[in-house]
Amino acid sequence: MKVIPNKKAFAGKLPTSKSLDFRRRRKRPDVKNIRKIIILMLETGAVVLLAYLIVRAFCMQVVMTEESMEPQIKVSDRLLIDKVIYRIKDPKQGDVVAFSSPGDLSGRYSVKRVIAVPGQKVLIKNGVVYVDDKVYQAPAQTTTIKDSGLASSEFTLGGDEYFLLGDNRDVSEDSRYTSVGNILKSQIRGKIWLDASFRDFGVVD
Repeated sequence: MKVIPNKKAFAGKLPTSKSLDFRRRRKRPDVKNIRKIIILMLETGAVVLLAYLIVRAFCMQVVMTEESMEPQIKVSDRLLIDKVIYRIKDPKQGDVVAFSSPGDLSGRYSVKRVIAVPGQKVLIKNGVVYVDDKVYQAPAQTTTIKDSGLASSEFTLGGDEYFLLGDNRDVSEDSRYTSVGNILKSQIRGKIWLDASFRDFGVVD
């Protein structure tokens, strides 16, 4: 049987040696763009490093180990302490602070809220906190006080004493008890300003 070639199959242009030149030079990478990317990465790294050094210089981190400041601050929350601010000014009413208790040899810091400052009068009566004969208005949600402790009788804070309470009053060991008592400024390590935990990230007030 005679085979007749299909002329249409060969109608197209056959490849030449020029069209199959495998030695053609590839496109060079854009050196300028690569340089810009490298510079941007270095600048970002420098900013991150600077921020880290600033935090290490002016702040410190503690992990909340008790329920005394719930619901705002929960157990295992990571808190950042501003350890410089009280070198510039004194703690004020409403501040959440980290302090070391005189009887605690573990080296851990406790976290409580400043209720009264030096020279103010404190009284807890029928579950209500009075500061200078006025009802203390808590800036955060708190529980009712069942045990007035040392504040069941009115007293005046000394020139370097601070009265501290936990927001979760019923489970808080604070200035109402002899184990803690009134706190001196030298015992206060700094102000809690940020909750850095993922679930409760935000400024502490």
